[in-house]
Amino acid sequence: MLTELEPEKPKETKGVKFAMIRWGILGTAGIVKSAFLPALHETRTGVAWHIGSRDLARAEQFAKDYNVARASGSYQAVLDDDQVDAIYIPLPNHLHYEWTLKALQTGKAILCEKPLTGSLAQTQEIIERAQQRHALLWEAYAFQFQPQWQRVEELIRQGAIGAPQEIHGTFNTVLARTDDVRWVKAFDGGAFNDLGCYPVHITSLLLKDTPHQVIAQALMKGEVDGAMWGMLTYPDQVQLMMNVSFFRRYDTFTRFVGTEGEIRITKMYHPGARDAIEWRQGNRVIYEYPMKGQLPFTDMLSHIHQVLRQECQPVQLVTDVGLPTAQTMELVRRSWHELPSFA
Repeated sequence: MLTELEPEKPKETKGVKFAMIRWGILGTAGIVKSAFLPALHETRTGVAWHIGSRDLARAEQFAKDYNVARASGSYQAVLDDDQVDAIYIPLPNHLHYEWTLKALQTGKAILCEKPLTGSLAQTQEIIERAQQRHALLWEAYAFQFQPQWQRVEELIRQGAIGAPQEIHGTFNTVLARTDDVRWVKAFDGGAFNDLGCYPVHITSLLLKDTPHQVIAQALMKGEVDGAMWGMLTYPDQVQLMMNVSFFRRYDTFTRFVGTEGEIRITKMYHPGARDAIEWRQGNRVIYEYPMKGQLPFTDMLSHIHQVLRQECQPVQLVTDVGLPTAQTMELVRRSWHELPSFA
């Protein structure tokens, strides 16, 4: 069943059906309200058009509260809507695989929350299907579209710190709710899946390779890892030293160390206008502030809109950058030593 409000009559535009990119959203997860919708509004080039939930009443209430034109009592109805240009998949991790495959059949652009899947085999299948269909599929690592990361990558590739030697990646946050799906193994929960994918993905983007040695430990809480530490060694002996936790206050400090200097980032994944890139060479310290105050998802959504309006070529597609991250995630999962669980 579908409920529809009174939308304004759309204008035709090149590349997509309507002047504003129309998004279909699968589910009413908290990240839709806290991150996706505010950034979508900030882009001024897209709208939330169709919300789907397994609970029609929930979808209808969400549509009313957040000015979404259509509401349905199923995810499939959103995929089947021929007025939707792009699909956002913020479902629990274990549903990403199923609904990304179904979304690929529609030919629409897709933005799936990270991690794309819970296994290498599933990610490989999705990449193969996406390649066959020449699909526009992104994984929602918003940082990789932000000026801060683009500047860090530029500095490192230009040799600003010499040859990379070490990457230190932290992502901590307190997950206090005991009923959160991220505490459930069957839902592909755990700190590594939710947080550890970030430093792994940064390293994959930078080195474009996978580690040949992995040493890792996971502190179990119940059936999933509540915290995880790892040392991953890549070609040329570049090392990623990472730690992630659901028990510590928010922290995303990241450090790139090279033969001639280092770069330090206080807020790697959700930077604001006051967050700096700290670039050190000997006694010389330079601070740069590349962010202009935009919301974390804004640059990512703006890029997708530009691609759909045929204003630029796509970058950071899963088919281009997703496999090394998935391969590394699998290596870590197979390698870690589980420390005793606690209640």
